[in-house]
Amino acid sequence: MVVADIHGDLEALVKLRRSAEDKGYDRFFLLGDYSRDYKDEERNISDVKSILNMLSDYEVSAIPGNCDHSSVISIFEEGNASLHNRVLNLQGTAIIGFGGSNTTPFNTPLEYDEKVILDSLNNLHSMVQKGSKVILMAHAPPKDTGCDVIAAGIHVGSSAVRGYIESKKPDLVLCSHIHENGGVEDAIGGTRIVNIGRISEGRAYVLDIGETISLESYSA
Repeated sequence: MVVADIHGDLEALVKLRRSAEDKGYDRFFLLGDYSRDYKDEERNISDVKSILNMLSDYEVSAIPGNCDHSSVISIFEEGNASLHNRVLNLQGTAIIGFGGSNTTPFNTPLEYDEKVILDSLNNLHSMVQKGSKVILMAHAPPKDTGCDVIAAGIHVGSSAVRGYIESKKPDLVLCSHIHENGGVEDAIGGTRIVNIGRISEGRAYVLDIGETISLESYSA
């Protein structure tokens, strides 16, 4: 299961977990933004701990969003759940994780310069085993796609994420961050890009990794 942008709606995650209990899923991927108020670090930490406890029967791989504080990364690490700035190898597929976002006008807690993002993604890609399929899980969508357009019609995604995709050509990119584009799909070359969207809108995806990579919208 892949979910994103929980923003404090833990009840929606509880409902999703209950509906998925008997369907054989073994892992939750969480793509960031766990609390309602990004200024409240204490609440952010509490929400992340609650989410990990709620999903304790599953393997969890998580990245922070731009609205999360850096302190939650250590909580994920302590729970063996951090995918931020890491590569996870599953069934011949390398899953690259990178949280936070490019800079925003709102001075949210976890923002990175584009050069830092690009250098980090290229470094992570250098760890990918030859012949592996590649999935990028990033909170920020690539710039100038259908996945990064705010209501004003402006593209606000990451140019670094886009540059990485154009250069390294991963098989699949999963992102969130821009709520207006939840459920939107696009492509850069042969790379499929999906904005997972907010869980409060009932959005979640099922990722199946094997000889092929399958991603389908979840239906309860």
